[in-house]
Amino acid sequence: MNKIKLIALLLLTSLLTVSCEDTLGDNVNPDRAHEIDAKAGLPVLVYYAQQVVYDHSEYYAYFSQMLTTGGKSSVGAYSYKCEWEMLTMNRHPMWRRHFYDIGKNAVNLVNNSRAINSPNYELIARTIKLMSTQLTTDAFGDIPNSQAYLSNAPAYDPQSMVYDWMMKEADELIAMYENPDIVNNPDNENITIKEDRVYGGDLEKWKGLVLAVKARLLLRNIPNVDRSAAMCQKIVDAADAAINQWRKGDLLYGSWFGNEPRYKWDGGTGTQSAVWSVAQPIINSWESRGNLLGSAIPSKFFMIDLLGLVHPEDEKTTGFFNTSTGFANDPRCSLLMIARTGPMTASNTNARIKMRYLENNIGMGTSFKIANYPNLYMGAYAGDATCYNPIFTMEELYFIKAEALYWMGQKTQACALAKEATQWNIQRHLDFFLEHYPNPNYKEDEDNKYPGNATADGKPGFVGAKYWNGWVKAFLDNVDVIEVDSTYNQRTGKWRYTTYEYAYKVDGRGNEHWFFNPSEYTLSDLMEQKYIAMYLQPEQWTDMRRYHYSNNRNNYGIGDNNEIIYPTLRRPYNLYAAYWIDGLTETEKENTWIQRLNYDPETEEKYNRAELQRLGAYKNYKWLQEPMIWAHRYGEITSLTDTQTPAAQ
Repeated sequence: MNKIKLIALLLLTSLLTVSCEDTLGDNVNPDRAHEIDAKAGLPVLVYYAQQVVYDHSEYYAYFSQMLTTGGKSSVGAYSYKCEWEMLTMNRHPMWRRHFYDIGKNAVNLVNNSRAINSPNYELIARTIKLMSTQLTTDAFGDIPNSQAYLSNAPAYDPQSMVYDWMMKEADELIAMYENPDIVNNPDNENITIKEDRVYGGDLEKWKGLVLAVKARLLLRNIPNVDRSAAMCQKIVDAADAAINQWRKGDLLYGSWFGNEPRYKWDGGTGTQSAVWSVAQPIINSWESRGNLLGSAIPSKFFMIDLLGLVHPEDEKTTGFFNTSTGFANDPRCSLLMIARTGPMTASNTNARIKMRYLENNIGMGTSFKIANYPNLYMGAYAGDATCYNPIFTMEELYFIKAEALYWMGQKTQACALAKEATQWNIQRHLDFFLEHYPNPNYKEDEDNKYPGNATADGKPGFVGAKYWNGWVKAFLDNVDVIEVDSTYNQRTGKWRYTTYEYAYKVDGRGNEHWFFNPSEYTLSDLMEQKYIAMYLQPEQWTDMRRYHYSNNRNNYGIGDNNEIIYPTLRRPYNLYAAYWIDGLTETEKENTWIQRLNYDPETEEKYNRAELQRLGAYKNYKWLQEPMIWAHRYGEITSLTDTQTPAAQ
């Protein structure tokens, strides 16, 4: 790595009233590490905690085949979005984020915290660094950790050694959070919302993040390393511990979401706006990559197979709005995006409002423009400059617990947890809609404040509560939602009955599948619903790798029953042939997916090339195909933390 420097954000000088001289080191020698006091450094570190989550999620939305672009590039500037060439990309922001912006800042903050005997700073700094380490090793594999800040070219630790450190660090932090001499230290400086925009220095809430990361780490045992009942119980217990911790004390976000960590913006210029918003903020003009949701297109896999757009069999009718179905089986379709006007089909240029989609990297036809595809600047994360970026969600904890229970054979309980998490994930994004899109023509008797069809000018329309509630109930419970109106005719002496159907069962429309059938619940049901709940969150791609991109093409069965997890998933079109097609049989192609990122070309190839060569990672495309320690075939690796396993060498 290049010499480390401490980076601080200019945005924090206005948002948090921190002196520019205290935080901004970019006008000094850029190759010198700068010291900073704890109170000024903490807001920087907390900001970067959400930023590193974004950095990973921005890549993974494409790796997981949720989003694509309008082109069909075979070599692109952002090859993670299209052809997976990767090796000629300039830099990967998450590498810098961890080692420079979080890692070095955390080291300095811990040292300063100890110097002033204020350990509350140390706890928060180490908690953020632990989470960032987990995200980084799960993206790159072996990374510098034990020697990261001892030289400009530190040795890389095997991933098993990194996992061993993370598990020990999590346990040590939990013990520190439970030590009254530390958390109640009379010398602890007061931390307010100005220094900590997530929790205002509340250590009980930060403890929840350590517990949540520990649950995520333990989950890496499933399904390939250790799926024993004992391990699954450990995962359940860890998830419960985090859930219970975030539901203690004064709750920031209600009884269900509790105190999950959210970084919320006030709105403004540049990085004063939400990271997923249309403002597309970039740190210091080059240190991060702005979201490009404005040129992103939802994939067919996401829209048809998971959300369940209605009438998928017919291009002429799919994507249209219907009051009895909405746009799709899953009501989140109307919460995460807005339908737009464009050609009815590739051969019919009549303008219609539809939810459109595209196969990954296949390229849009000449009849279409990006503006014809859904507007993705919607939902709780991307819909406004004042949105928030969750550092960890309550839904993820529920799905972690549900997955472990499923492997313990408790499928009914797993189904119930997944259903509850999904219901609240819908509510998360609905809360945003209700707050930001009030109906100017609201009628109290109809309660018509819920998302309906879009308007011709690209704004959301509205429907009454009976329709929205019907769609949600049909999706969750697979029932027809019917209202019968009765009228008595005094002249004839007979009753007249009129039936109104507000929603139809989902197993007869869209993708024709009910995801919450307790008597026939599958691992695929669980993981595909987690996929949707992890919208713009890093676990989406991690889960796919854990389950070997299992689909009907590669026929990779999971567990004793050889379950297929993502049945309709397929590799992107127009992949870079030299890496992903040439010399491979059809079977090999279907089982060859991207498994990791190459090390940051801007730093590691320049300053630590010898380590990359030692690993076999230097300019080697096959390194991209090497599975993580937790993604080998079942039985090949028996411990995540055993530094003597062959994969750890």
